[in-house]
Amino acid sequence: MALIEVENLVKEYKRKISGEGIKDALYHILHPVYETFRAVDDISFSIEKGESVGYIGPNGSGKSTTIKMLTGILTPTAGSIHINGRIPTKERIKNNREIGVVTGNRSTLYWDVPIIESFRLFQKLYEVPDNIFRKNLEEFTEIMGLESLLHVPERQLSLGQRMRCNIAAAFLHNPKTVYLDEPTIGLDSESKRRIRTFIKKMNDERDTTFIITSHDFQDIEMLCRRIILINHGKVVLDNDIEKVRKDFDQKKKVRFEVENNYAMKSGEHCLPGVSFQYIDSYLIEAEYNTEEVDAMTVVGFVSKYCPIKDITITGRDIETIVQDILYKRL
Repeated sequence: MALIEVENLVKEYKRKISGEGIKDALYHILHPVYETFRAVDDISFSIEKGESVGYIGPNGSGKSTTIKMLTGILTPTAGSIHINGRIPTKERIKNNREIGVVTGNRSTLYWDVPIIESFRLFQKLYEVPDNIFRKNLEEFTEIMGLESLLHVPERQLSLGQRMRCNIAAAFLHNPKTVYLDEPTIGLDSESKRRIRTFIKKMNDERDTTFIITSHDFQDIEMLCRRIILINHGKVVLDNDIEKVRKDFDQKKKVRFEVENNYAMKSGEHCLPGVSFQYIDSYLIEAEYNTEEVDAMTVVGFVSKYCPIKDITITGRDIETIVQDILYKRL
C-alpha cells in the first residue's frame, strides 16, 4: 500500500450569490441564494514512501484545498484519503505526529520568544527524545545557517530567516511526510538555496516523502521527480518530470556564437520548422520543432553562411511546458 492514497476526492463549498444593484442586493439579504462551488473535483493519486512530488497548477486550481484535506484540517465532501493507512480527519493526533507542514505565508513559531524556545516547545508537543532533538537541531542549524538566529525572537527576523526556521521546526520530530505550500515565496536567493539543499538532503538521506506546491518552478525542477498538474479542481497530468519533458517538449533552441551573422541575416534565409532570431552581430538563436527537423540539420544550415565559434542546445523549461499543456486544455 502506498504511503498516501487519494481516491475520488471531492471538496465543495456553498457560496452566497450577491445581487446586482441596490434592489437585488437588499432582496438577497432577506432571501439568500447559494451556489455550490467544487474546489476539488474527483481527484485520485497515490504517492509512495520517499517520493518528492510537485503538486502544481494556477491560482484557484485546488492545490491548497487538497493539502488541507491531506493534513486533516478540512473534511472531504466525498472520496477517501489514507495517510500511512490512517484517515487524517479521524486520527488527527496520530497523523499529525508523522507529518510536517510549512506554508509560505504563515508561521508556526512564536512571535515574541527566541527561536530555540519554539523549537523546545515542539520537542515537548511531539515527545521527541533529547538525543534525537539535539542531533536534529545540530544538523539543521549547520545546513540552514541558524546559529545566529536561535536566540532571536521571530519578530526580529527577516522573511528568509523566518522561513528557514519554520522549515527546520517542521522536521524536528522526524516526520514521514512533509507538505510544503509555497516554501520559497518572496525569499532571497541565499535563503532559497539553503532551503532547497535542506529539502533535497532530507529526501535523499532520510527518505522523507514530500508534496510541494510552488509557483517557483525552480523549486519543482530541483526538488521533484514527479509532477501532478491540477486545474479547475481536476488532475490534468500525473507523470515523472523527465517523461513530461520528453513527451511535451517538441521545441528546442540552438544558440550560435558566430564570427559575423551578416551574410545570413541580410539574405533572409529560411529553414522549414525553424525560426531565427539575430541577437546581435555575433549571436543567432534558432528555435526548432523536433518533429520537423533535427539539431544537426539546423547546425549544418547555419554553418553554410556563418563560421560557427560555439553552440549551445537547450530545451524549454518545465514552466513553459506546463503553460502549454494548460493552454491547450482550456
